[in-house]
Amino acid sequence: MGGVLRIHFSDRDFRHVQLARSADPVWEAFLGLHVLTTSLARLPRRLHPWRRRAVRRLRDADLRAASRLLRDLAPADAAYFPDFLTPAESEEGMAAALHTLRATPGTRLARELREAARYRTLPGWTRRLASGDRALLDQVADAVLHFHTRLIAPDWSEVEATVATDWERRMETLEGGMGAMLETLAPFAWRDPVLTAPYPVDADLHLKGRGVRLIPSFFCHTTPIAIADPSLPPVVVYPVRSEPPAPGTRHADVLAALLGTGRARVLSALTVTFTTGSVAVRLGMPASTVSGHLKVLRDAGLVHSERDGAHIMHRLTSRGRHLLRPP
Repeated sequence: MGGVLRIHFSDRDFRHVQLARSADPVWEAFLGLHVLTTSLARLPRRLHPWRRRAVRRLRDADLRAASRLLRDLAPADAAYFPDFLTPAESEEGMAAALHTLRATPGTRLARELREAARYRTLPGWTRRLASGDRALLDQVADAVLHFHTRLIAPDWSEVEATVATDWERRMETLEGGMGAMLETLAPFAWRDPVLTAPYPVDADLHLKGRGVRLIPSFFCHTTPIAIADPSLPPVVVYPVRSEPPAPGTRHADVLAALLGTGRARVLSALTVTFTTGSVAVRLGMPASTVSGHLKVLRDAGLVHSERDGAHIMHRLTSRGRHLLRPP
């Protein structure tokens, strides 16, 4: 990791910054693939449960084949992988994204695979893809869908809720202006008018008045990722900050005195979105007790709860996150 990504803003760009409020299904599929090929020791703890579940699901031969095909095109350690794999239409959902991916012009396939070959040796089968083999391109699209359906979609409610929480935090910082929001985008550093972050290679993204679409990602866990082709709409994917700073011992004591020990523990456990049962398991408390504490916290405006299918998901509100923050 010897490079730096530099994103150059002009005054006009500030008017066209978009902060995605929902997770992107295609980016999450590829970044989930990267999590899957990264050792547990190098992952943040919040991703450990998903990786363990995903490894068990990979016993399926078709899923392993899909993963291998995608890993050939977009390995976790790649300094570059083709932009056609993550079309801007994924903003509209997986179906729109795959429709665009399947329709990628042959000239673009050849150009971007040639660019990828500058950084690493590509498998032999990619020569057929670069020559415009539509059946092979369909296989790539099918692999993205299969990987997402089997490994990402089962945990999509947690992905979406975590991204939504991140979005709320960024919106709060906008009270101080766009620069204040950009300063919160770790691992980026904001030095007006340039946003910088560690990157596999040295790269400059000149926005040229187009602005940029910033996409928070559940599975992104190291450096941000930017669309490489300067002719495409600028897109930057960055890792969510899913956990508020853990309260220190003294602050935890103050919270316990204010809320009661049980409710303070439940509040502090909601570092990401959880069901009642998962909070109970995490804290070793009866689910009925956790449910009672959550009701009190919800009534106080510290926790938000909403139904997602068969489950009710709980997450901190901005007031709850503020209360957890040490003074």
